[in-house]
Amino acid sequence: MSKPLNAPEPAASAWDEELPTGPGASFTFLYYLVTAGVITNLFTARLYGVNAVTLFPEVAGLAGGAIAGLLGVFFNRSQTLTVPFTSKKQFRRQLNDVMASMGYALEDTNGTVERYQKPNASRWFAGDIFVQQRDQTAVFVSRVSNIRAVKRRLMQE
Repeated sequence: MSKPLNAPEPAASAWDEELPTGPGASFTFLYYLVTAGVITNLFTARLYGVNAVTLFPEVAGLAGGAIAGLLGVFFNRSQTLTVPFTSKKQFRRQLNDVMASMGYALEDTNGTVERYQKPNASRWFAGDIFVQQRDQTAVFVSRVSNIRAVKRRLMQE
């Protein structure tokens, strides 16, 4: 049976379109693999004064890139966290306390999505935390290291 042309979309799909999504595990791994691999390769070739005849710089670059890729996936891939709540006011108060304890402040709001950032230059290294409150849940999108910290602090409260 086909869906009528004017049928409304489910609410969940409309919400998800507003939340930004960052790079997943595969893109993060490739980014760190290539970047760290090239840097390690060039550094090793320059440090040991070897040329393209030997494979030592390439092997070192591949090893360094693989290690950096795994660390990047562990700390910097994007992740989503959904947290249920019963009272919007109580959750808002708890959210403000958690974000303040992590050093984040509300930077701006775009529709139903709030963006939290750290002040000054630390914002470039910490990454943003995006929060969208739905009916009885809140959805967080950020780096996996930030999501772990938010989850840990929300469970303590």
